[in-house]
Amino acid sequence: MFQSFIVIDDFYQNPDEVRGVALEKCTFNEAGRGIYPGRNSKEFVMPPNADQMFSQILREPVVGRRDIAHGKMRIALKGDERIAKVHVDDGCSWAGIVYLTRDEDIPAGSGEQGAGTQFFRHKATGSDRAPLTDREAQEKFGVPTAVEALKKVIGKDGRDMSKWDHVLTLPMKYNRCVLFRPWFWHTSGIEFGDRIENGRLVQLLFFKPPQGAKVQTVPVAGR
Repeated sequence: MFQSFIVIDDFYQNPDEVRGVALEKCTFNEAGRGIYPGRNSKEFVMPPNADQMFSQILREPVVGRRDIAHGKMRIALKGDERIAKVHVDDGCSWAGIVYLTRDEDIPAGSGEQGAGTQFFRHKATGSDRAPLTDREAQEKFGVPTAVEALKKVIGKDGRDMSKWDHVLTLPMKYNRCVLFRPWFWHTSGIEFGDRIENGRLVQLLFFKPPQGAKVQTVPVAGR
């Protein structure tokens, strides 16, 4: 048995307070043409003993990865540009999002038109995730290493949505936490809103195993 997705509603006991921190106390980086749409907060916003809490939820030891924005808030507005679309979160054992947009501001839509977190199957290989070992890369992707498979699939097809079939969207709902294995091909849903108060506001979560733990992670392909 292998756990791939966890959805927790009513995640924070004080979601309005957490949202208020993002709206009133966080400073967001300047908008620009980034890899992903929108901009991150400069601040990390995490409850005390967060690693212990998430380790209990995930039933395996994890450490938050601040080197790739774990705990930061992210706001994306309609019209924000993105370079990357379908991707994986390399070096991670789990990833996640806490949705902090009010329900009344979330646009209607489902599938690829939804505002949640979207998952895909790669048409050419029939895969719904990245290879985790070199052997798997050789057998399923026809390349020597898992890193080369990542570069081949994401580098060639990651920005071309015609190369992918939509499989699943984890819908956006206020104060919902979605946790998933980061090796699944995925991307964020649509951007919306014209200001931080009504835009796509989320909290980012990225986890790795503690040093020495034998837990699977996505191979690191580099940027």
